[in-house]
Amino acid sequence: MMKHLPLTDLVPPGRHGRMDGPAGVTLGLVRGLGAAIVNARRTGQPEPAFEHSFGITLPNGPKAASRDGLTAIGIGPRRWLVFCAPATGDELAARLEGAVGGHAALTDQSDAYLVFELSGLHARDALAKMCTLDLDPVAFGPGDAATTSMAFVGVTLWQTDAAPTYRLAVGRSFAPSFLRAFTAGAAQYGLFVEGTGRG
Repeated sequence: MMKHLPLTDLVPPGRHGRMDGPAGVTLGLVRGLGAAIVNARRTGQPEPAFEHSFGITLPNGPKAASRDGLTAIGIGPRRWLVFCAPATGDELAARLEGAVGGHAALTDQSDAYLVFELSGLHARDALAKMCTLDLDPVAFGPGDAATTSMAFVGVTLWQTDAAPTYRLAVGRSFAPSFLRAFTAGAAQYGLFVEGTGRG
């Protein structure tokens, strides 16, 4: 399916896999995101400062919390991956520095990740083929998050609603490999890819 595609290119937009009927899975590249890691200092208290500035309680554990385009995902003890849209890395860094700079170390990650949004009738089925997480709605629902391996690629994912819709943050250099594996796994459901074209 992808044999003529350069290894460094993302899977192109359009329909892939099963062509009859509506696509069971839609995967779109989310553009215009600033990203940063917030790592609490030993004696810092970023949680109340973050909540005061953004109205978001920083998750204690593998959870995601969002408000007004800002999302914070717990990725370790007092460590969070933060995304903001629309925002550049510099804009997000300035907002975070003003809010929690005295309480946490901040690292711009805007060029490190690509974020994809996954939806559709078979989104959960396609995702379950890629990882060992229990994605049953009872075990993993809106606001839940995890950092795991999919096709030997590290992925941070979180569920944004009950539809279900997911977002997946993938290391930029590994994204082409991840997308090839996902496209192959989702082919049986009919996959529609959007936003991955150049420009």
